[in-house]
Amino acid sequence: MTVKDTPQPLATALKRLETREGWGITYEEPLSAAAADGAIDLTYTVTEETRKDAKLQEQVLTQLIAQQAGQAAPRFRLTSAGGLWHITPVQGSPLDTPITLPRQERPLGEVLRVLCAEVTKHSGTPLELGPTIGLRLETPITLEATTQEPARTVLARVLNSASRRAAWTLRGQGAQKKYVLSAHRVFRLAGDTPPSTPAEGAPKQPPSGH
Repeated sequence: MTVKDTPQPLATALKRLETREGWGITYEEPLSAAAADGAIDLTYTVTEETRKDAKLQEQVLTQLIAQQAGQAAPRFRLTSAGGLWHITPVQGSPLDTPITLPRQERPLGEVLRVLCAEVTKHSGTPLELGPTIGLRLETPITLEATTQEPARTVLARVLNSASRRAAWTLRGQGAQKKYVLSAHRVFRLAGDTPPSTPAEGAPKQPPSGH
């Protein structure tokens, strides 16, 4: 896999890897992310038997992060929690912020906006909900009470479940001094149906093969 001629090759490579293998990967960038020079060239071997091997996934992602080039490029760390891989900036992220929320039953979109508001309140940096892909924001969900948990942990619990595999991208908007959170359904183009939100009862589209 080669990624070049893009201002954020790591973000592009991670998204391509997610849709190629179906791995749940979140990506968070610093507020003012400098463009990373150079291309990313990743070679790895995966089979149907090893695709779900956590150790293989960790090795591939670690290899990918190590290719982030350029002295001005931000540095990232890799962690795993809530059934997702998290690529986060070494310097920290708003989603590190501890938040406390009461138990609530409300639509997914409202829960996400409440979470963003809590992060904004306690981190001092605005966080807005951006585009969502393949997610029904009107779906009612239940969020159990949280007490001083990192927002990332809470967000993973909200978005990623047995019935809904989803991850996110956190983009820094340096000029506006804010962050935009974009959530998306995790899917594998080689085997799964791309994300869609058809009306109830509408015929499903056939899987896309690449």
